[in-house]
Amino acid sequence: MRLRCLVAFTLFAILACTAAPALSREARLTFGFAGVKQLHYTATLIALDRLRDRGYEPVSVFFPRPELAAQALIRGEVDLARLDSITASNVIARGAQISMVAAPGLSEWVLVTPKTIATPQALARRRIAVHSVSSMSNGVVQYAIKKHRIADPQILIIPGSPARAQALLQGEIDATSLFLIDAIRLQMLAPDRFHILVDFKDLPVVDSVVVARREWLAGRQPEVQDFVRVLLETHRRITAGAEWAVARTLHLFPDQDPAFVAAAVRAYAARGIWDVNGGIGGLTKAPEMVRFLKTLEMLPASASENREDYTDLQHLQAVLARIGRK
Repeated sequence: MRLRCLVAFTLFAILACTAAPALSREARLTFGFAGVKQLHYTATLIALDRLRDRGYEPVSVFFPRPELAAQALIRGEVDLARLDSITASNVIARGAQISMVAAPGLSEWVLVTPKTIATPQALARRRIAVHSVSSMSNGVVQYAIKKHRIADPQILIIPGSPARAQALLQGEIDATSLFLIDAIRLQMLAPDRFHILVDFKDLPVVDSVVVARREWLAGRQPEVQDFVRVLLETHRRITAGAEWAVARTLHLFPDQDPAFVAAAVRAYAARGIWDVNGGIGGLTKAPEMVRFLKTLEMLPASASENREDYTDLQHLQAVLARIGRK
């Protein structure tokens, strides 16, 4: 009797294993954002939502500062994170074992001022707000200061592009670096008061990057490539017809003004910020980006200029080999 029970149990275990083979990937995918939930994350948020169609359970975690998102990634609290390239480059230069695997956003930064300020030089000794010392927000401001020789500006720290736009609207600052999306919102709120003084779309820097721990990447090829593929397919669908993304964005941000959402998504699509090739062009030129950041003193002079120290592009390249480049 005991033998029959043992045989039955063994057969049951074998059948159970046969009926439910071990998955080759993890279904849960935790993604960290280096800021509060905001519209410029739209394409990435849509992509994460679409991963559900591939059987994933995506979880988005929003951190108030880039440094906190980077720390969470390094500690293994999130699987992937979207950081600005300055934060990512700095933590890598300090020895963090993480790599950039794709770029979800090319340059979307602008410097916004009241229309009464007509030239960058007029910002001498004025109050300019940035997100944090180590952020891309500060990086583009430092670039403008050097390029246009802005004398003795007062640099203030105000985390969050929407918060800085509000401070500008209230007259608490004289200028700030904003995501294009927040510049659009500000101009819609006060069309006759503000303008884009400097546009940073041609900087030799990939704006935002998706990063992951190298140890995690080594054993998670299916997850990484699934995410990258869905991200690129999302970017391409938005580029082909922004109205689809407008509808998805309104679902993600139901409290936003529909006219503003439509204007913002169309502007991002037209400008190509959500790159259809995942930023491969900029990421392969990582040494140029590192040298540029060094000139702004946003990276230590001793930082490596070896691309492999910053990027792991095999997953992006594999996806592009399957779906083609645009």
